[in-house]
Amino acid sequence: MTSWRDDTPPAVQDDLDSLAAVALDAARHLLDKNGEFFPFGVTLSDDGEQRLVAGDPALGEHPESQAVLETLYEGVLGERDDLRAAAFVADVLADGSDAISVRVEHRDGGPAIQILQQFAKVDSGIEYGATSASGGHRRIWSTG
Repeated sequence: MTSWRDDTPPAVQDDLDSLAAVALDAARHLLDKNGEFFPFGVTLSDDGEQRLVAGDPALGEHPESQAVLETLYEGVLGERDDLRAAAFVADVLADGSDAISVRVEHRDGGPAIQILQQFAKVDSGIEYGATSASGGHRRIWSTG
């Protein structure tokens, strides 16, 4: 069975792995601290700087998550010429369970990847479950 890593340059793999790890860590930190989070992004600049980014769709104090994500996508699209990779993070429902969704893609190829980590709110805080990955849709550096 072939893996996306078989056809993806090592430098792209390293960028995607690093960005996904930063995104998941930030989401877990926000969940542990606040019990929730608004969607956010993590970008990787040409010079290797990682930056957390937020989106404000100007819809008040409690905007819909999808509106925040669309604002993030638009912002990163406007900066994509100066970026190597980007990740978009949201709290989603997946298979009837709460999950952290991280969608990551790279300008130099490789697949867009969606990572899901299940979680549950319990009396003692947040309990994290299984993590899975699958192919995703490229939105920033589309191939066609």
